[in-house]
Amino acid sequence: MDANDFTYVLGKFSEEIQVRFGNRPPARGKEAAQNLLADVHRTFESSYHRFANVWQQGGTTLVQFDVTYTLHDASKVPMGTFTVLEREGGLITSMRVYIDEAPLRGSKPSTKRRAKPLPRRSE
Repeated sequence: MDANDFTYVLGKFSEEIQVRFGNRPPARGKEAAQNLLADVHRTFESSYHRFANVWQQGGTTLVQFDVTYTLHDASKVPMGTFTVLEREGGLITSMRVYIDEAPLRGSKPSTKRRAKPLPRRSE
């Protein structure tokens, strides 16, 4: 996703993919998923994802990311995100991204009761 290579990403999706990104309504099917992801990416120039933790059980993968978004004004917005991927037959059938998009839209996140970052899991 950092390279904004939607052709590559869409090739990993099943035809019946379901994508949920933040509070947006779910997208069902490759075309709807492509439209959703393109709309998400309109709010920033680029992104850099660092894998903080990955858990896998069967066809389900949980990924904790530290992401830095570069906005169109060149400002940088670091934040944590969490993604749940489900696979069947080697293809992703469901992708749920848990993120607060407010900072990407110019809104400041609430400072009330901010959780401390989880420590990195040592190997």
